[in-house]
Amino acid sequence: MYKVKIKTFEGPFDLLFHLIEKNEIDIKDIPIASVFEQYMEYLNAMQEMDLDIATEFILMAATLLEIKSSMLLPKAQPEGKQLELDEADPREILVERLIEYKKYKVVANKLKSSNVYGLKFFREEPEIKYIDKSLLLKYSADDLKKAYIKILRRSNSDVIPIKYTKDQFTVEDKIKEFLKNLIVTPIMKFSEFVFNRHKVEKVVSFMALLELVKLNKVVAEQKKIFGDIIIKKTKEVKKWI
Repeated sequence: MYKVKIKTFEGPFDLLFHLIEKNEIDIKDIPIASVFEQYMEYLNAMQEMDLDIATEFILMAATLLEIKSSMLLPKAQPEGKQLELDEADPREILVERLIEYKKYKVVANKLKSSNVYGLKFFREEPEIKYIDKSLLLKYSADDLKKAYIKILRRSNSDVIPIKYTKDQFTVEDKIKEFLKNLIVTPIMKFSEFVFNRHKVEKVVSFMALLELVKLNKVVAEQKKIFGDIIIKKTKEVKKWI
Protein backbone atom coordinates (compact mmCIF):
# COMPACT_ATOMS: atom_id res chain seq x y z
CA MET A 1 0.00 0.00 0.00
CA TYR A 2 0.97 3.61 -0.53
CA LYS A 3 2.24 4.98 2.80
CA VAL A 4 1.93 8.66 3.58
CA LYS A 5 4.49 10.43 5.75
CA ILE A 6 2.81 13.40 7.36
CA LYS A 7 4.65 16.65 7.76
CA THR A 8 3.43 20.13 8.66
CA PHE A 9 1.90 22.11 5.82
CA GLU A 10 1.09 25.80 6.11
CA GLY A 11 -1.94 25.48 3.85
CA PRO A 12 -3.52 23.59 0.94
CA PHE A 13 -1.25 25.24 -1.62
CA ASP A 14 1.77 24.14 0.41
CA LEU A 15 0.55 20.52 0.32
CA LEU A 16 -0.35 20.72 -3.37
CA PHE A 17 3.01 22.24 -4.25
CA HIS A 18 4.75 19.49 -2.24
CA LEU A 19 2.96 16.81 -4.30
CA ILE A 20 3.91 18.51 -7.58
CA GLU A 21 7.58 18.74 -6.61
CA LYS A 22 7.69 15.18 -5.20
CA ASN A 23 6.27 13.71 -8.43
CA GLU A 24 8.30 16.08 -10.64
CA ILE A 25 5.15 17.29 -12.37
CA ASP A 26 5.09 20.14 -14.89
CA ILE A 27 3.15 22.81 -13.03
CA LYS A 28 1.45 23.89 -16.29
CA ASP A 29 0.26 20.36 -17.10
CA ILE A 30 -0.95 18.87 -13.81
CA PRO A 31 -2.47 15.35 -13.92
CA ILE A 32 -5.43 16.27 -11.73
CA ALA A 33 -6.66 12.68 -11.15
CA SER A 34 -3.31 11.47 -9.78
CA VAL A 35 -2.72 14.58 -7.68
CA PHE A 36 -6.26 14.46 -6.32
CA GLU A 37 -5.83 10.87 -5.12
CA GLN A 38 -2.57 11.66 -3.34
CA TYR A 39 -4.04 14.84 -1.88
CA MET A 40 -6.98 12.88 -0.40
CA GLU A 41 -4.59 10.26 1.05
CA TYR A 42 -2.82 13.05 2.93
CA LEU A 43 -6.13 14.37 4.25
CA ASN A 44 -7.24 10.90 5.35
CA ALA A 45 -3.93 10.32 7.12
CA MET A 46 -4.34 13.65 8.92
CA GLN A 47 -7.77 12.57 10.10
CA GLU A 48 -6.41 9.23 11.39
CA MET A 49 -3.79 11.12 13.41
CA ASP A 50 -6.56 13.33 14.92
CA LEU A 51 -5.11 16.42 13.29
CA ASP A 52 -7.48 19.33 12.73
CA ILE A 53 -8.08 19.83 9.01
CA ALA A 54 -8.75 23.46 8.21
CA THR A 55 -11.55 24.52 5.89
CA GLU A 56 -9.02 25.62 3.26
CA PHE A 57 -7.76 22.04 2.83
CA ILE A 58 -11.30 20.72 2.32
CA LEU A 59 -12.08 23.56 -0.10
CA MET A 60 -8.98 22.72 -2.15
CA ALA A 61 -10.09 19.05 -2.28
CA ALA A 62 -13.48 20.15 -3.60
CA THR A 63 -11.75 22.38 -6.19
CA LEU A 64 -9.58 19.50 -7.40
CA LEU A 65 -12.63 17.22 -7.62
CA GLU A 66 -14.51 19.86 -9.65
CA ILE A 67 -11.59 20.25 -12.07
CA LYS A 68 -11.28 16.46 -12.37
CA SER A 69 -14.99 16.16 -13.20
CA SER A 70 -14.79 18.98 -15.75
CA MET A 71 -11.94 17.26 -17.53
CA LEU A 72 -13.73 13.88 -17.65
CA LEU A 73 -17.10 15.11 -18.86
CA PRO A 74 -17.55 15.51 -22.65
CA LYS A 75 -18.03 19.04 -23.89
CA ALA A 76 -21.48 19.68 -25.32
CA GLN A 77 -21.30 21.68 -28.55
CA PRO A 78 -24.21 23.33 -30.39
CA GLU A 79 -25.21 21.73 -33.68
CA GLY A 80 -23.26 22.93 -36.66
CA LYS A 81 -20.36 24.29 -34.52
CA GLN A 82 -16.94 22.65 -34.56
CA LEU A 83 -14.90 21.97 -31.42
CA GLU A 84 -12.71 24.97 -30.60
CA LEU A 85 -9.03 24.30 -29.97
CA ASP A 86 -8.64 27.30 -27.68
CA GLU A 87 -11.16 26.09 -25.10
CA ALA A 88 -10.44 27.28 -21.56
CA ASP A 89 -8.52 24.70 -19.54
CA PRO A 90 -10.30 24.09 -16.19
CA ARG A 91 -6.84 23.90 -14.56
CA GLU A 92 -5.88 27.39 -15.68
CA ILE A 93 -6.90 29.33 -12.54
CA LEU A 94 -5.31 26.74 -10.25
CA VAL A 95 -2.06 26.84 -12.25
CA GLU A 96 -1.92 30.65 -12.03
CA ARG A 97 -2.35 30.53 -8.25
CA LEU A 98 0.31 27.84 -7.90
CA ILE A 99 2.79 29.86 -9.96
CA GLU A 100 2.09 32.91 -7.77
CA TYR A 101 2.48 30.79 -4.63
CA LYS A 102 5.82 29.47 -5.92
CA LYS A 103 7.13 33.04 -6.27
CA TYR A 104 6.27 33.88 -2.66
CA LYS A 105 7.69 30.56 -1.44
CA VAL A 106 11.05 31.22 -3.12
CA VAL A 107 11.25 34.73 -1.66
CA ALA A 108 10.25 33.45 1.81
CA ASN A 109 13.01 30.81 1.72
CA LYS A 110 15.59 33.43 0.76
CA LEU A 111 14.50 35.70 3.61
CA LYS A 112 14.61 32.77 6.01
CA SER A 113 18.15 31.82 4.96
CA SER A 114 19.34 35.44 5.25
CA ASN A 115 17.89 35.60 8.76
CA VAL A 116 19.83 32.48 9.77
CA TYR A 117 22.99 34.02 8.30
CA GLY A 118 22.39 37.24 10.26
CA LEU A 119 22.10 35.36 13.57
CA LYS A 120 25.80 34.48 13.23
CA PHE A 121 26.66 38.15 13.72
CA PHE A 122 23.76 39.55 15.79
CA ARG A 123 22.53 37.77 18.87
CA GLU A 124 19.52 38.54 21.00
CA GLU A 125 19.93 39.91 24.50
CA PRO A 126 19.87 37.12 27.10
CA GLU A 127 16.57 36.84 28.88
CA ILE A 128 16.65 37.62 32.62
CA LYS A 129 14.79 34.71 34.17
CA TYR A 130 15.24 35.60 37.84
CA ILE A 131 16.41 38.36 40.18
CA ASP A 132 18.82 37.64 43.00
CA LYS A 133 16.89 38.98 45.99
CA SER A 134 19.94 38.70 48.23
CA LEU A 135 21.36 41.83 46.58
CA LEU A 136 18.50 43.88 47.98
CA LEU A 137 19.50 43.05 51.57
CA LYS A 138 23.03 44.48 51.42
CA TYR A 139 22.07 48.16 51.57
CA SER A 140 19.76 50.03 53.90
CA ALA A 141 17.68 53.14 53.20
CA ASP A 142 20.29 55.26 55.04
CA ASP A 143 23.05 53.95 52.76
CA LEU A 144 21.05 54.93 49.69
CA LYS A 145 20.45 58.40 51.13
CA LYS A 146 24.17 58.95 51.77
CA ALA A 147 25.05 57.80 48.25
CA TYR A 148 22.43 60.13 46.76
CA ILE A 149 23.76 63.15 48.73
CA LYS A 150 27.31 62.29 47.65
CA ILE A 151 26.28 62.26 44.00
CA LEU A 152 24.50 65.60 44.38
CA ARG A 153 27.56 67.25 45.92
CA ARG A 154 29.81 65.88 43.22
CA SER A 155 27.51 67.02 40.42
CA ASN A 156 26.94 70.50 41.91
CA SER A 157 30.68 71.17 41.84
CA ASP A 158 30.79 70.50 38.09
CA VAL A 159 27.71 72.55 37.19
CA ILE A 160 28.39 75.38 34.77
CA PRO A 161 26.07 78.33 35.41
CA ILE A 162 23.75 79.17 32.54
CA LYS A 163 23.44 82.81 31.54
CA TYR A 164 20.06 84.00 30.38
CA THR A 165 19.91 87.06 28.15
CA LYS A 166 16.92 88.97 26.85
CA ASP A 167 15.97 88.27 23.25
CA GLN A 168 17.31 90.92 20.93
CA PHE A 169 14.51 90.37 18.43
CA THR A 170 10.86 89.71 19.18
CA VAL A 171 7.95 88.79 16.95
CA GLU A 172 5.99 91.78 18.21
CA ASP A 173 8.74 94.24 17.22
CA LYS A 174 9.07 92.67 13.77
CA ILE A 175 5.30 92.88 13.23
CA LYS A 176 5.43 96.61 13.92
CA GLU A 177 8.41 97.02 11.60
CA PHE A 178 6.61 95.12 8.83
CA LEU A 179 3.51 97.28 9.13
CA LYS A 180 5.44 100.56 9.13
CA ASN A 181 7.34 99.57 6.00
CA LEU A 182 4.12 98.51 4.26
CA ILE A 183 2.64 101.95 4.83
CA VAL A 184 5.48 103.44 2.78
CA THR A 185 5.90 100.50 0.39
CA PRO A 186 2.57 98.65 -0.20
CA ILE A 187 4.38 95.82 -1.99
CA MET A 188 7.74 94.55 -0.73
CA LYS A 189 10.00 91.50 -0.98
CA PHE A 190 10.86 89.46 2.08
CA SER A 191 14.49 89.13 0.90
CA GLU A 192 14.82 92.92 0.92
CA PHE A 193 13.30 93.15 4.41
CA VAL A 194 15.83 90.69 5.93
CA PHE A 195 18.80 91.68 3.75
CA ASN A 196 22.12 91.77 5.65
CA ARG A 197 20.48 90.89 8.97
CA HIS A 198 21.38 88.32 11.65
CA LYS A 199 20.21 84.73 11.15
CA VAL A 200 18.09 84.83 14.32
CA GLU A 201 16.53 88.10 13.17
CA LYS A 202 15.59 86.50 9.84
CA VAL A 203 13.86 83.61 11.62
CA VAL A 204 11.94 85.97 13.91
CA SER A 205 10.96 88.09 10.90
CA PHE A 206 9.57 85.05 9.12
CA MET A 207 7.55 84.11 12.22
CA ALA A 208 6.18 87.65 12.33
CA LEU A 209 5.18 87.39 8.67
CA LEU A 210 3.33 84.13 9.33
CA GLU A 211 1.47 85.76 12.21
CA LEU A 212 0.41 88.68 10.01
CA VAL A 213 -0.84 86.28 7.33
CA LYS A 214 -2.76 84.35 9.97
CA LEU A 215 -4.41 87.57 11.17
CA ASN A 216 -5.25 88.48 7.55
CA LYS A 217 -3.30 91.74 7.77
CA VAL A 218 -0.97 91.00 4.87
CA VAL A 219 -0.98 88.74 1.80
CA ALA A 220 2.15 86.69 1.07
CA GLU A 221 2.76 85.10 -2.35
CA GLN A 222 5.50 82.75 -3.56
CA LYS A 223 5.30 81.94 -7.26
CA LYS A 224 7.83 79.06 -7.24
CA ILE A 225 9.61 76.79 -4.76
CA PHE A 226 12.44 78.57 -2.94
CA GLY A 227 11.42 81.75 -4.73
CA ASP A 228 11.16 85.16 -3.09
CA ILE A 229 8.09 85.98 -0.99
CA ILE A 230 6.07 88.99 -2.13
CA ILE A 231 4.28 90.79 0.71
CA LYS A 232 1.25 93.02 0.12
CA LYS A 233 -0.64 95.05 2.68
CA THR A 234 -4.38 94.91 3.24
CA LYS A 235 -6.84 97.68 4.10
CA GLU A 236 -6.57 96.87 7.82
CA VAL A 237 -2.87 97.78 8.12
CA LYS A 238 -3.40 101.43 9.16
CA LYS A 239 -5.51 100.39 12.15
CA TRP A 240 -2.53 98.50 13.60
CA ILE A 241 -0.08 101.37 13.47
